[in-house]
Amino acid sequence: MPEFILGARGHDFGRHDPETLFSSIGQAGFACTQLAFPKAVEGVKSYADVTPALVERARAAAAASGVGIAVDGTYVELSYADEDKRRAEVAKVLSQIPVARALGAGCMGSETTNMAKQPGVTRKEAQEALLRSLGEILPACEEQGVLFAVECVYYHAMNTPEAVRMVLDTMASPNLRVICDFANYVGPEAASVDAQRRIWDKVGSWYGDKITAVHFKGQNFQPDGTLYSTSLEDSCVDYAGGFEMLRQMPQASLPVLREEAVPARAASDLAFMRRFAY
Repeated sequence: MPEFILGARGHDFGRHDPETLFSSIGQAGFACTQLAFPKAVEGVKSYADVTPALVERARAAAAASGVGIAVDGTYVELSYADEDKRRAEVAKVLSQIPVARALGAGCMGSETTNMAKQPGVTRKEAQEALLRSLGEILPACEEQGVLFAVECVYYHAMNTPEAVRMVLDTMASPNLRVICDFANYVGPEAASVDAQRRIWDKVGSWYGDKITAVHFKGQNFQPDGTLYSTSLEDSCVDYAGGFEMLRQMPQASLPVLREEAVPARAASDLAFMRRFAY
């Protein structure tokens, strides 16, 4: 059974210099984080602003605070069917692989592009674009010893456990991993506990050993199926079933990262998360 290490997404604490950011995360009681430089660090407007000196400051601040960098968050669109756009997104990832290595991050991570961002493109076309992107990213990750993790989201290109398995099997890379966000697997048609348990069974049996980080957030649905964010306490997500699956996995440890964290609620969020992680 993995040891679950509770953390939070960095940019939920606002945009700060590295020292203030990591200190704030640690003082809130979290032991690790997902760091996205353009979203969380002052003065970073693009990946071009992530200089070696800034990376070293972040690494040192993380070490001083005792907060591990579980995920180097690269918020990119890997499934653009437009080749020029897709290559530009891949270039962002390639530029950050040495950063993830220097930080000692557990992995790099990205979602796979909301289908609403490219109307008229089919999911098959978006998934083919995702495979092309990964085909350019993974050799560099393998060369530099960095893991790259993709995240399933029910309204994105990679949207189901079946799609995740297809991507993993097609790429067959030892450096490809999965970020498991329970909420992002659950669309309005799968909100029942029974439906969620069927999802967790697939995730665990098909690629549970490839999970390298877990996201933890609250969500629910309006009667018309509209998604909205909630507190953890008001969420429809079957955390109990999800963690029952994770406990069967062989990983020595897994970071569990609170997304959409409200720093003032850190203590109650941590108490809620410990109900499932311990």
